[in-house]
Amino acid sequence: MEKELKKICIDLSVKLRGNGGGDGNALIDYDLILHLHTTLDAYKESIHKEELVSKEIVWSLFYTCSRFYIQSQYSKNTSDLMAEFGKLNHKLLRVFDNYDTY
Repeated sequence: MEKELKKICIDLSVKLRGNGGGDGNALIDYDLILHLHTTLDAYKESIHKEELVSKEIVWSLFYTCSRFYIQSQYSKNTSDLMAEFGKLNHKLLRVFDNYDTY
């Protein structure tokens, strides 16, 4: 599952660079983003009882999330990028938050 997450992160990061959507808009692949969220839901379940997770996958996920914010500074579709940044950031915090231990 981590290999799949890394591949999704790479694909999203590459697509988010530049304004490949045309007219100064960043390319936002909503299908790939949905696939990332779905895979993260499954990943969260798989790491539920783990004390440690791969720092490489954590770095990849948070880097990908930050790409939405960074690209929003250079693209005309800033509000769409920031909305996706907010959704993914919230999802990542929930995936890695061990709220059951409190």
